[in-house]
Amino acid sequence: MNNKSFRKPVATNKRDKYSQYGFKQNPFPFDPTVKPTSSDYRENGSVFLEELRTDELIEFKSRIANSDTKIGFLMDYAAYKGRGIGKTAFLNYVKNKINQDLGYEMTEGQEILYAIYVTPSPDKRERNMSLIARNIYNSMFSSDLFLIVFSRLRAFSGIIPDDVLEEVSDNYRETIANDEWLKEKGIYVDKLNKAVSDTLEGIGIEVNFEYSTFMPRNSYELFLESIKLEQSDYIWKNNGCDFLFTTLVRLFKEAYFTHCIILLDEVEKIVTYQNFAERHAFCDSLRNYFVDGVSFNAIDGFYKIILTIHPNSQELLMPHWSAAGLNRFSELGGTSANQNTIFFQPIKNTNDMAVKLAQAYINCARESNHNSISPFTEEALSEAMLKAGNIPGLFLKYMYMAIERGIELKWNTIGKKEISLLWTNSADSDNSNQAVQLPDTKTEL
Repeated sequence: MNNKSFRKPVATNKRDKYSQYGFKQNPFPFDPTVKPTSSDYRENGSVFLEELRTDELIEFKSRIANSDTKIGFLMDYAAYKGRGIGKTAFLNYVKNKINQDLGYEMTEGQEILYAIYVTPSPDKRERNMSLIARNIYNSMFSSDLFLIVFSRLRAFSGIIPDDVLEEVSDNYRETIANDEWLKEKGIYVDKLNKAVSDTLEGIGIEVNFEYSTFMPRNSYELFLESIKLEQSDYIWKNNGCDFLFTTLVRLFKEAYFTHCIILLDEVEKIVTYQNFAERHAFCDSLRNYFVDGVSFNAIDGFYKIILTIHPNSQELLMPHWSAAGLNRFSELGGTSANQNTIFFQPIKNTNDMAVKLAQAYINCARESNHNSISPFTEEALSEAMLKAGNIPGLFLKYMYMAIERGIELKWNTIGKKEISLLWTNSADSDNSNQAVQLPDTKTEL
């Protein structure tokens, strides 16, 4: 076809480009930010160096997962430039860690947990609790939480024998949530659905499991329909908070969950765009729905919410936090903040961590010869981390640039000299990437 407007893209083999270093692709992300829904391991947070955040993981287990904390914080300890230091990667890691066994390892089998990662929408509309609640609900819906809830309701119904439950695989959609699979195992699905329906009716959720020959659907699909709430602002303003903080909490409790941990990232995108009255209402709502209001959640303490917060947004919230009386329950700064706050520390053992962090990404892209940092030298990785101001996100970006530049200039080895060539003199003298020391965030601002 001569008309170039209707041509198809030409497939390229990127393996050939990166083969000189033994890679299938550039091991490092082009955009050094975590995108939890991405299928690319370089972006979705699946590559996580646990050693980098050992102290923070210990704090999360003791101060959040195994405590009575209802409102907690993930906060930069004293680094104002908090972008790229790994908070989102950390949240994604603990979310996956909890959800893979419903908190068994993290709580030593004491709790049944599920974690939800939530971030404000790009248009920054979530300036009140009802719209934040909608974001939480949407994150729940896009996860496997309701599939697990439905499966657990069936498992605890008393209808499915233990020997059949033993055959349930991790793929709930194909086993316990699948009507046909259960029928093959001799389970009367109508009787099972009646038991589940009675349980749901008792907490105010009506679901019609009746089979239709015109539009046959699996029972799980019908269950999802029963807990769908319209997305309009009007519906969520009037009914959303009651639905999330009472109806759904009662649903999760029927499935024998003990807590759902809400990981609310990038809170500054909410706080910064709120006006004075909206910040005050936001703090009042946190107390009302999480501490001592009339919702089932406030009474039961089912949800735990973790707010990722920076010193600037902390300062904006402080007067409203105090006015709402929240410091009595969860201190935002002050001497008792370490009881409910995970402080993100500067990276320790920088040289060693630079090598280990690079190695974690390189191994995923290596065709063979794993555990080699080639084409880099240790000095190169240390230099890159130094120039990145010990910020992991910037370090990964510089690693991406080094690989691309190395291929372009046919560098067999990328050493300290080659890393230095990536920066102009003006960039070398720019200290904007260095962490800025602030007053200790444990002190009242």
